[in-house]
Amino acid sequence: MNKNLIALAAAAYIAMTAVYAADPGTLAPPNRYGAAQKIVPSAVSGRNTGVASDTAAAPDAAAFNRHVTQWRSFDVPGAVNGMSPTSINDLGEITGYYFDSNNCEHGFLRKANGQIMPFDPPNVGCTFPQAGTTPTDINNERDIVGNYQDEVGATHGFIRSAQGTYTMVDDPNASPPNTYAQAINDWGLIVGFWVDSNGNTHGFVRQLDGSFIPFEPAGAVSSQGYHINDLGEVGGDWSDTTTSHGMLRYLGEKLVTFNAPNAIATFGGLGQALNFEGTFAGTYIDENGGAHGYVRYANGNFSEFKAPGGGDSYFNGTWSYSINILGTVVGPSYEPNGTADAYVRFANGSLALADAPVAGQQGTTAAAINDFNEFTGNWEDAKGNVHGFVAVAVP
Repeated sequence: MNKNLIALAAAAYIAMTAVYAADPGTLAPPNRYGAAQKIVPSAVSGRNTGVASDTAAAPDAAAFNRHVTQWRSFDVPGAVNGMSPTSINDLGEITGYYFDSNNCEHGFLRKANGQIMPFDPPNVGCTFPQAGTTPTDINNERDIVGNYQDEVGATHGFIRSAQGTYTMVDDPNASPPNTYAQAINDWGLIVGFWVDSNGNTHGFVRQLDGSFIPFEPAGAVSSQGYHINDLGEVGGDWSDTTTSHGMLRYLGEKLVTFNAPNAIATFGGLGQALNFEGTFAGTYIDENGGAHGYVRYANGNFSEFKAPGGGDSYFNGTWSYSINILGTVVGPSYEPNGTADAYVRFANGSLALADAPVAGQQGTTAAAINDFNEFTGNWEDAKGNVHGFVAVAVP
């Protein structure tokens, strides 16, 4: 990575954290919602521009949560069999995917003004159920990465630029093509993995010139790159012949592997779970099969957490998906019956459930959070319909 870019990123981060330390209120999220009330009823919002659809349900005042403000539900036009937001940038723009009436998958971009734009790369196919386009990350330059299946069923990574042009991302080691682009930083570096003929995965970093740098620990059977910050540091996980472990790849290609305390298996987060400070969020499984969230700090120390009501076996419990520069973590926690509760864990260790504030909701999943504590995910209503949401987390 260009050292000048690293210096610029570091200077911007130092300036931002200095301002926040002096007055935490200065990093309050911008008011994108046109009202000062704590929860904005989506049915009466004035944000329905273009093809936006923010009227899935109005919040229930009885379900008010002081840690969640400006909550808003939204739907993608044409979504029939569900939808999943996967990433939100600092501009409040959200990407994710939805399923149409044929159970084919398509990408979408939801702009900060509420306008929703479906999209698919060229030559996308739907050769089997739930095939199609899966966006996974959006950066602050409005570039989106993800993967898609083509007309013959091969999987390619892609970059969708802010101008709507597409670049295919195929690791040259993957033959036939089977590449997954997972995250992109603000400089355009991409992290992901490719799948070999035995079904094993292998991590990569795609450089600005289009070249690929492979990475995985010695002895790895498989590895996945999931996260990349603006310093070019990479996070993910890997597996040997017995279990899974976390990993971090630093500048200079130094690779560190780790296990969370009390873990029989350690995973990275499934969204952007590595922040600029090098703090890493993930999930570990205990000896009973219960899932716990963890934060691994840059000094190697760990904090473990579990959301109330989470299960203790069968991989139920608390999963970490995303962490921001403030140290706020979001994700889902699964009850013993498998029902999902969204949660927000703040840097001071306090944790709040953040389920959709709608009567009869049957489950909520938080998927991603930006540096202004705006977070997104999906929720299921009383009829089993799945909608997206965006909200702001307040300590």
